[in-house]
Amino acid sequence: MDSPFKYYDYVTGPHFIGREKQVNEFCELILQKKNILIYGQARTGKKSIVYNSFKELEKRKYRYIPIKMNLFNIRCIEAFMMRYTNNIVGKFATSGMEWSDFLLRYMPLAPYNVKEEPGKEPRFVYNSKALLTDTQIREFLNLPERIAEEEGCHIVLYFEQFQDITLFDDSDRIFSLFEKEWKCHSHVSYVITGERKNAMDEIFEVNKYFYNLVEKIEIVPIERKVFIDYIIKGFLKGGKVIRPNQAGYIYDTVEGDPWYAQHLASICYEMTVGYLEDKTIEVALRNLINLHDFSFHTVAFGLSKHQLRFIKAILDGVKRFSSADILDRFKLNSSANVNRLKEALQKKEIITFNSKKEVVIMDPLLKHWFIKYFFCK
Repeated sequence: MDSPFKYYDYVTGPHFIGREKQVNEFCELILQKKNILIYGQARTGKKSIVYNSFKELEKRKYRYIPIKMNLFNIRCIEAFMMRYTNNIVGKFATSGMEWSDFLLRYMPLAPYNVKEEPGKEPRFVYNSKALLTDTQIREFLNLPERIAEEEGCHIVLYFEQFQDITLFDDSDRIFSLFEKEWKCHSHVSYVITGERKNAMDEIFEVNKYFYNLVEKIEIVPIERKVFIDYIIKGFLKGGKVIRPNQAGYIYDTVEGDPWYAQHLASICYEMTVGYLEDKTIEVALRNLINLHDFSFHTVAFGLSKHQLRFIKAILDGVKRFSSADILDRFKLNSSANVNRLKEALQKKEIITFNSKKEVVIMDPLLKHWFIKYFFCK
């Protein structure tokens, strides 16, 4: 029997657990035509919440048009707008003539031509090497609102990796343009997601772009008992047995991270015949770490000696890094250097701050690797 645990993609159906509140919140906001913000570190369930919310909206027979935009490989506003306009118009136009009509009606300032090739959908291509002006960008940004208003529909524009806009030249200008136009939209809901938590914090919490324009849905850990019950039931489906304390150990070892917990549970399941043995969990954990060993080595290789010392201080439970004894014990030099270390490690998305404003390592398996393998004696 195949593993009853799913960790290689977003989850639906019986694999989607403990996030019903977030789905209900998402659906209610879409019904009110509000904009939604969901972000957190990678593999914590953002996409699962979005796709299960879309499924719930379909169950409620709510009519809307979802359009997805992934920004992971885009590095300038010109490339962004090319994908943006192609994705949007591609939802409504089919023939080259229809594409040309959309271009003429909604984007007369666009430096685009319609390209048609046998066996392929029409698409926009550039006919100029000039950079986009603010006026052109604003015209593009208003494209979904104008279409939705004329078509009498509700468009839901779903962005993945939204933090990558910070890599554009003059990203502050871009965010300001987005913000100014989106404030005027009433037929489009924007769903913004990102998996680089600190970069998203910089946009929405520090610089406060889109303030009062988006409603944030918090990503919280799935309750321990809910996940333990899920793991136990998964084993039972295959006629295997895992004790509650063993399932709890799996959950605790990866600090409730749903992706790691599913994967670790799956490895344990595959190695079990009948009853799961405690030693099997440790072997499975080593196997899981081995799968990520190269990427963890790459992370460590890119850290300076002072950054590594700061991480060691975190792992040793230090809370006040600038006290004289801590600076001396971990050879951190000075309070100013501590601040530089925090900033550098935040930009690398290795550390962040929890609700108590304490420094924490974001990836629980990387944390385990540092403790058990890197800083071991």
